[in-house]
Amino acid sequence: MAVLDIYCNTTLVGTLTEEAHSGVFTYLPGTPTGDVVSLLMPVRNASYTWPGGIMPSFQMNLPEGFKKDLIRQHLGPHADVSDMGLLALTGSNTIGRVRAIPHGAPLATARSRFDMATLLASPNSRDNLLKHLEAGISEGVSGVMPKTLASGEEKATVWTEEYILKTGPVDLPGLSINEYLCLEVARNTDLNVPETHLSEDGRVLAIRRFDLQADGARVGVEDFCALKGFDPVRKYQGTVEDLAKLCNQYLGVDHRKDSKRKLFLLLLLNYSLRNADAHMKNYALTYTKERDARLSPVYDIVTVTAYPRYQDDAPALSLKGKKLWCCGKALFEYGGARLSLSPTDMNAALEQVVSAVQKVLPLVSAYTDRYPEFRNVGKRMLEAWARGLEDIKPDAKPGKGVPAPLREQAGLSETHSDVRRKTDNPYIDPNGPFGHKSR
Repeated sequence: MAVLDIYCNTTLVGTLTEEAHSGVFTYLPGTPTGDVVSLLMPVRNASYTWPGGIMPSFQMNLPEGFKKDLIRQHLGPHADVSDMGLLALTGSNTIGRVRAIPHGAPLATARSRFDMATLLASPNSRDNLLKHLEAGISEGVSGVMPKTLASGEEKATVWTEEYILKTGPVDLPGLSINEYLCLEVARNTDLNVPETHLSEDGRVLAIRRFDLQADGARVGVEDFCALKGFDPVRKYQGTVEDLAKLCNQYLGVDHRKDSKRKLFLLLLLNYSLRNADAHMKNYALTYTKERDARLSPVYDIVTVTAYPRYQDDAPALSLKGKKLWCCGKALFEYGGARLSLSPTDMNAALEQVVSAVQKVLPLVSAYTDRYPEFRNVGKRMLEAWARGLEDIKPDAKPGKGVPAPLREQAGLSETHSDVRRKTDNPYIDPNGPFGHKSR
């Protein structure tokens, strides 16, 4: 029977075993009440049992997809890639304060020797990041990626001691720029946004980790998928109502009102920027103890619908049983009924989003000039933002309203080269081959 020692930062707090296909976690006697491994599991004498496998809080950052395949490739076909096996391999080197290592082994966190500054300045930052990902298979950052590095479809996430580095598939041009600009919109609101850096070639985004404190200790991080009791594959099965319910249940009393206001602001932002991938794992709480649990800094905001193959995607989570972009009225009703926000609070949040988009327009324009491969994506982003800002108004109606001319304001209105050249209709032209003069 496999046994893992579970640490909270550098303090041993319990053991995790898998018995009869169920995960069993037991706190050690005398564990401080603040050293919880999950908000779902307060410190107590009795063990916690999770039917069907290990607890969602332990599954949260496990390698998936391509990274799991790399582990099997490097360690051989008989490598243990069960959840318990992956946790044993990657659990000492993950995001957040919880550590999992084989029973009795010393606690040692691998230190990355990755030269981030050189990568961000290089003309082939994406290739360099993918090489580092292949070499660093034991880093516990979740993410589903295609199966081969040679396919050209890679989406990679790698982390160093201070930053998370991300790059997108080659068939989604400018994805890192897209996310960088969306986070800049968020930064111009009251939301907490980590420090970000874009590589010189625009293909890698570096985001400072928000789980690290100034003294080197880490805070607890738990996404809403885990708080819901879902394993990661069920991240699209939640609802916007679930977010409010979990906030009401787990937010610390000292931060409840502010975090609810920020959740509403984040929802407005995700809808207005057409972030169709804002699923349950893209909302999280951070904490050092249960009393101070609060909404985490924002992450993973992308205008997904700016890419033609995703242009018809609906929101990731349902609201009032529907997945609709035009939902301003429903959002404001939700903010009042579910989050106990006043109309003044909600209108202020709406004004923040509108103002923030306006402030980022010059940056969008500058990046479309600097990165030619991003130009068309940038234009489609502004079209999506314009429609989104209209759809989050409390009086919004589908297909009604006139979106703000964001492209024109950014100096990206259609030019002659943007417009498909029209050909004369031979049936209308009287001088054409099918015109009346030729008959």
